[in-house]
Amino acid sequence: MHHIRPHQLFNLVASSSYEERMVKVVLPDQRTPILLETAVLLALAKLVRPRTFFEFGTFLGIEILNMAANLPPETRLYTLDLDEESARHIQQEEYERGLTKVHMEMRDRLAFLGSAYEGKIIRLFGDSRRFNFSRFHGRMDMIYVDGGHELQTLTSDTENAYKMLSEDRTACIAWHDFGFPKAPAVAPYLTELSASRELFHVEETMMVFYLANAPALVAKLTG
Repeated sequence: MHHIRPHQLFNLVASSSYEERMVKVVLPDQRTPILLETAVLLALAKLVRPRTFFEFGTFLGIEILNMAANLPPETRLYTLDLDEESARHIQQEEYERGLTKVHMEMRDRLAFLGSAYEGKIIRLFGDSRRFNFSRFHGRMDMIYVDGGHELQTLTSDTENAYKMLSEDRTACIAWHDFGFPKAPAVAPYLTELSASRELFHVEETMMVFYLANAPALVAKLTG
């Protein structure tokens, strides 16, 4: 696992003016993603320039709203989370059950619903461990893994993410909750994965990412 400072990633984003580096994000409250972690995702998006974006774990829909607000109009964004039927039957630990309960209570009031960006976002429903991802194989330029954090779900989501990753252009996968005490499976799983994949942890955050088909970018981060 490579551990990098945030500026090492941000400095890779080439721009001719500070205006080009401006982004639009939801101001934080107690349920909003940490701004620095959202900035990591947006920096990766500026490097990848995704035509397609896939998110495991919609939750309140805030992070997908942040991405939709900053990606080009033609970018298609997909977000997957449990529906009522899947939520009734899935086996989860206490922390995950609490998140699912909040998501189900808020599913008709997600952050992007009714926004100017709703039309760019395609909602998908079901248990990601049983979902059929075949139509997305080789088609996703950027993938964010932030769904279930139990080892079985994390493993399944990661394996599906790699299958969905675009093969013919720069692409990336990002994971959340690396080192988060309430998601203890994430750090050891990703650390083990880093033995076979070149993974980067951004210090001061819980973000880990993988860059595909980007040898020059990887060389700058590891050199």
